[in-house]
Amino acid sequence: MNRTMCTTVLSIALVALLLGIVPGCATQRLAISDAKILPAKVAPGQEAVLSLKVIDPKHDVKAITATVREFPDISLDLNDSGEEGDKVAGDGVWSYAIEVPYGAPAGTFNWDFEVYDASGNVIKVTEKGEEKALKAEATVEITQ
Repeated sequence: MNRTMCTTVLSIALVALLLGIVPGCATQRLAISDAKILPAKVAPGQEAVLSLKVIDPKHDVKAITATVREFPDISLDLNDSGEEGDKVAGDGVWSYAIEVPYGAPAGTFNWDFEVYDASGNVIKVTEKGEEKALKAEATVEITQ
């Protein structure tokens, strides 16, 4: 086998291992990323979409809640069903579309995303030997 062909075969094998395609070698772990609110600046009466990417190889995630840190009574349940602002069912992107109320104050607001299992418990992961809740945050600015 020539060097180019050997490099290609090794590259394909490495990608397969990383993606967990090779049986018994799954390396994907439960993780979240890309927490965002779009648009990042929104006015009352406009729609904003909250979203969070979830890598969940064992299907442990059963619910994701986003709560406004400054107003903890305001909380939303994201979904991956292709409804209520979620674009594609089952794609691992959990979302929710909300219209900003006309009475909403101007300012920057922080949304905290928490991930739950089937029993309603916050899912925890181990990072650097320390157990932590699996969560993320995103910010939105409400203008007038």
